[in-house]
Amino acid sequence: MYYKMKHSQSVGFLNKNIPGLDSIIKTLLKDNVLNSSLRNDILENIETIIGPQENDWISKNAEEHLLDYIVSRYKLKKYPQIKKLEPFPLYILIEPTSICNLSCIMCFQSDQSFRTKEYMGMMDLGMFKDIVDQAVENNCKFLTLASRGEPTLHKKFGKMLEYCKGKFLELKINTNATKMSKELSYEILEAGVNIVVFSVDSYYKKEYERIRVGGNFEKVLENIQKFCEIKLMNTKYHKTSTRVSGVYLDGIQSKSNFLDFWKNIVDTVTFTSAAPRWDTYNNSTMNHNKPCNILWERMYVWYDGTCNPCDFDYKSKLKVGNVQYEPIKEIWLGERYNMYRNMFLQGKRLQMNPCNKCNIY
Repeated sequence: MYYKMKHSQSVGFLNKNIPGLDSIIKTLLKDNVLNSSLRNDILENIETIIGPQENDWISKNAEEHLLDYIVSRYKLKKYPQIKKLEPFPLYILIEPTSICNLSCIMCFQSDQSFRTKEYMGMMDLGMFKDIVDQAVENNCKFLTLASRGEPTLHKKFGKMLEYCKGKFLELKINTNATKMSKELSYEILEAGVNIVVFSVDSYYKKEYERIRVGGNFEKVLENIQKFCEIKLMNTKYHKTSTRVSGVYLDGIQSKSNFLDFWKNIVDTVTFTSAAPRWDTYNNSTMNHNKPCNILWERMYVWYDGTCNPCDFDYKSKLKVGNVQYEPIKEIWLGERYNMYRNMFLQGKRLQMNPCNKCNIY
């Protein structure tokens, strides 16, 4: 479920209110900009490429970057579907830390066997910068700071944001908002973060604290409201979009009340069904054998440099390499990653643990 505010752009690329729309289409049609096959395929699929998130980006960013953005979103959405492999991940997700201050009941952080010294740590700032540099050098356009832990717990998170400024078409962070402060809010906004996702699952205290164990609803609400107020104070911050993302766990939660509460505070509200990853490795085997697109789309990099195809596998049973010893490009095109891709294509998903227990993708 995806809810856009009344003041946001409507869904669908063919919205004539989007700045630069006509210019984008004319540019895409120029033979000297894109090859004819790519250009025609983009135009044929434009309405499936451009959804609410893309529409929002287009409405808030300079026209000079729109063609690059459209082509990059096309690749991100189309190439994994047709299993076309680019020489570098289209999307990188970096976890500044695997540590979290909450134990949400639907999250792998509630798995006590995960919350041990073996898996917990903070990323070195030098390593972080090297990963970002590799992404930029290889034309990766999309970066998210988050994964298994709460990124704002990293003491140098502000420096990480500063280093990313202006280097990606889309920079995104996911946070539980428990540690948001005035100082951090300004650091996020000054870095030009495109999307700030606040992970919240309710609109009232008792339910929120039942789900987000260790959280304080009043404090989280206050933090999100303050961030949104600061964002509105300066027009240069308006390009940052705020989103509350909720996980639907049971029939007790009210989707309509959740949406109605948050829609007047943030730009976008999403509410999706929980994926069974609070105890991934003990899930029952799923009865499907479809190839997973993310093996052609993204890479996760843990705090210690470990590279993993997906954070459903939060204990890295399928790890593909480590950036401390190999460049990201070599890992992405390497033997282990390609072995996994080939297993999927050969219908051997059920032989891969924990892919055989995942229904996310």
